[in-house]
Amino acid sequence: MNEKILEKANNVIKNCTTASVGVIDENGFPSVSTVSLVRPDNVTELYFTTNIGANKEKRLQKNNKASICCYTKSDNITLVGEAEVLTDQASKDKYWLDWFKDIYGDKTAPDYCVIKFTTKRVSLWVDNEIAEFSL
Repeated sequence: MNEKILEKANNVIKNCTTASVGVIDENGFPSVSTVSLVRPDNVTELYFTTNIGANKEKRLQKNNKASICCYTKSDNITLVGEAEVLTDQASKDKYWLDWFKDIYGDKTAPDYCVIKFTTKRVSLWVDNEIAEFSL
């Protein structure tokens, strides 16, 4: 793995607040939706939230394989890995953003959960450079 391209990819991730997430639906087909990333830092782990009982949460409970695509006008990073539904209060507190009040009410809402995505493989196009590697 080229450390320089990884550093560039991490910089793209840090500035990416929205991403596309693909999960496997109950019929074995991919299902893609847009999510707001919570304080993204690097390509290794990403976090977003959803409701307990929402399609993403139910599907990830049955099949935790997922993909996330982060992009800017000129860069594209596709991550393949596994997702985990976190419902513990410590995670809910850590990844809470003020604007979540409009969706969940507060941090203790029973339907608020955090999705932790752990990357296994990276494919990217950053600064006109292509790379693919496993983590």
